[in-house]
This record gives sequence, structure tokens and C-alpha cells, in this order.
Amino acid sequence: MRLDGLTFPDDRLYAPAHSLWLREESDGQITLGLSAYGVALFGDIFAFTPKRVGMRIEAERSFGVVEFAKAAAAAKTPLAGTVSAHNPQLEKRPALIHLDPYGEGWMIRLTPKDWPQVSARLISGQAAAGAFAQEAKRDGFDPDDSSVQAFKRR
Repeated sequence: MRLDGLTFPDDRLYAPAHSLWLREESDGQITLGLSAYGVALFGDIFAFTPKRVGMRIEAERSFGVVEFAKAAAAAKTPLAGTVSAHNPQLEKRPALIHLDPYGEGWMIRLTPKDWPQVSARLISGQAAAGAFAQEAKRDGFDPDDSSVQAFKRR
């Protein structure tokens, strides 16, 4: 799925209000990462500081801090769980988040507490593109602005 140059792979679930993608792994863990839309909003990412492995996180709470060119922001999760892993590559190469958001740029894995309830509220496919388009409108996101990170690679 694409939206103004942004991709949203169909094999992920999305939480547009959090600018995240989520994927259930075969072992029941949930991998979270920043969506292409989130990458476009943040631009170049200089650091990601995750919560430590073993830490319990409630829904709508921070799982880490993302530092980008002009500020830092808490990355919040739509689901409760325990941090089971964080991407060790991001310590040395936080740019992977914006260079490969759906692959090597994943951020954390959680052992979920409420996955069935949360996953039922997440979206995928065409619905994800529509929801991100609404977020873009609310955020005043301008796809014609060449300074937006996602569009520099076209």
C-alpha cells in the first residue's frame, strides 16, 4: 500500500495515531516499528533510547525516546506488555529506523498483555492508507515539501 510516496506493507498492522506498525511473530511476541509516515514526520533520527528488557509498559505509555533533528519525542505503544527485546543495531545505527523502517529498523519487541483486544482495533491494507491520509491532514503534512525525509529518496 502506498500514500504519496510512503509505503505500508500489507503484512503489518498499523496504529496511525502512534505512527507505528506492529507485527505478531511466530512465538507470540509483537514487533513494533515506526511507520513510513512516522519517519516522514520525524525526519532524520539521531538516537533511539528504548525502555530496558523486562520492563512492563502499559498501553499509551512510552516504550522509548526518539531523538531527531529538532527535538525528541516519546514513542508510545497502543498495547500493554513487557519489553522482551530491543533492536541492538539501533545503538550504533539509529538511522536504520528511517532507512529501513519495515526491516532492520524495527524498534522493540513486546510480550503482549492484551494483543487480541488491541489487534482487533488495528488496521491494515487500504484502511491503513486511508487512516494515515487522515493523520496527514490533521498534522498539516505536505507531501510536496521536499524537506520531508520520506520524499528525499524518490
